Amino acid sequence: MLLLEYDGHYALTDPWFGMNMRGLPVFRKPGMALSEIPKLTAIIASHLHGDHFDRKAVAKLIHPTLEIAGTRGTAEYCRDLDVPKIYDMAPWDETTIGPFKLTATPAEHTGPPPAEVNFIIECGDWRVFFGGDAKWSAAYQQVSERFDRIDVALLPIGGTLIFGHRTTMGPSDAVKACNYLRPSYVIPIHEGGEWLPVPPASWHPGRNGQFVAKLAESGLPCEARVLKPGQMTTFAPTL
Repeated sequence: MLLLEYDGHYALTDPWFGMNMRGLPVFRKPGMALSEIPKLTAIIASHLHGDHFDRKAVAKLIHPTLEIAGTRGTAEYCRDLDVPKIYDMAPWDETTIGPFKLTATPAEHTGPPPAEVNFIIECGDWRVFFGGDAKWSAAYQQVSERFDRIDVALLPIGGTLIFGHRTTMGPSDAVKACNYLRPSYVIPIHEGGEWLPVPPASWHPGRNGQFVAKLAESGLPCEARVLKPGQMTTFAPTL
C-alpha cells in the first residue's frame, strides 16, 4: 500500500490495514492509520486478494467523488459498498481519475481470480509503474515496448513461495524487471517478513537490502529508494 500525491490529489494503491493474514499475525503496522488517510481522488487496485484490497477499510474511505480503478470484477466485488464510480480494467485499458491517467498492464500472480493487473500511472510529466503483487513474467517486456520512459517503478520484492511455487517477484526478479522498465527511480514494496511464514506452505524471503545490493551489482542506471512505513519521499523532474 502506497499513498501517491500529485498537485494536491491523492491516490492509494492496494489498500490494506489488517493486522492478520489468514489467521497469522502481521508484524508491521500500516505506515498511516486509516483515520490519517487524506481525502482520496482515487484508489488503484491491482487485484482483489484480502491482503491487497481491504473492503472494510475501503468502506471507510468512500466519499461522494471517490473513484476506484481495478482489475475486472472490482465493481462486482464492491457492489454493496456504494462507491460512486468504479472502472473494471483489462490489460491496456485506459481511464483518467482526476490528474491520474491510468493504463492497466498485464501481470501474473496467483489465484483465486480475477487476474491481477498492474498500472502505468501518469500525472503531469511523471510516469509511474505500479507492480502490485506480481511475479516475474514477460509482462515487463510488454510494458517496455509500449512505454519508452518510466520515471518511478514500484516493484514487489518479497519473493513469496507457496508450497515452492513462486507467486511474487523476489529481489533478483525485480532487477530483471528494472532491466526492461529502466526506471530512473525504483521503490521496493511488499518486502518479505510482513507476516509469519509457515514453511513449507508459505515463505517470504525477499528483503529490501537484498534488492538494493543486487540492483547495485547490475550496474543499471536506477536509483533505489527504500521507504520505511510512513516515510515520505519526493522526486525531482527527470525530463
